[in-house]
Amino acid sequence: MFNTVYVLERDPAECRWIESALAGRVRTIVFLTDGATLPDWLAAQGGDCLLCSVEPDAKAALELVRGLRRRGEMLPVVMLGPHSAFRTAVDVARLSATDFLERPVSAQRLRAALHRVTAVVEESAKR
Repeated sequence: MFNTVYVLERDPAECRWIESALAGRVRTIVFLTDGATLPDWLAAQGGDCLLCSVEPDAKAALELVRGLRRRGEMLPVVMLGPHSAFRTAVDVARLSATDFLERPVSAQRLRAALHRVTAVVEESAKR
């Protein structure tokens, strides 16, 4: 079970779907409408993963992850976006401990992605 998962998503319907998909697997889900407050949340309570929509602004989502990495924050990130965001997916993959899920995504694939990126981080910490 995850303690805290941050979700950067503006669509209320998507937020409800994500909350439903992660019910019983995450103790706390923190929904954010922009990434500006994420560093404060991380400093206050840490976190296990960030789910980040690349819509409507893939550049802003990518910059958020780059900013986290520049600060030394290795929080796993799972990006959610359309097939047309393939270039963003490639850029995300270069930022380590990240994954990209093409929408629409099933609850099972979302949960599996969270487990994969968290396992990668845990394995890296052991080395």
